[in-house]
Amino acid sequence: MEPLIFVVILFFIFLLSIPAIIFLVAYLAAQSRKKKQKILLDEIGTPEYHAFVRYNMGNTQNEFFKLKAFQGSGMIYIEDRKIIFRDTLNQNPHTFNLDESSIRWEDINLVNGLLKWFSVSDDTKKYFFNIDSGMFIFNTNSSKPTTKSVFDQLIKYQTDYIQ
Repeated sequence: MEPLIFVVILFFIFLLSIPAIIFLVAYLAAQSRKKKQKILLDEIGTPEYHAFVRYNMGNTQNEFFKLKAFQGSGMIYIEDRKIIFRDTLNQNPHTFNLDESSIRWEDINLVNGLLKWFSVSDDTKKYFFNIDSGMFIFNTNSSKPTTKSVFDQLIKYQTDYIQ
């Protein structure tokens, strides 16, 4: 009977270690994302306004079968009458002219994890954005912007530049 107790104990230790492994992976991913964001901000300098975001491009936003609710993360910022987006891997950058772009509130998308989104589009591309807030347990900074506040700020810039 002792081997059975030993196996049961090992099984419970294994079960209890699964959440620890999940939190470790999430913590390491958050640290990696912060490092990439810092590098991106260092490369750009001090833009007029910026926010770290998660994004989807075009039709990916509404695809049902995908691994994550977003394609990647990056930074959206204002510079010279333009909304500029750069992702952390430098694979999908795009520049939107403020006076030729559409900024829309998309609200909650059920397919994408009940996250709130806004979109920025022009004649060539459409990007969907939400705030890169990280996991709540690792992000307790209440001063970070919300998806809605970034959307409102971009609308304000667009309105101010068009007038």
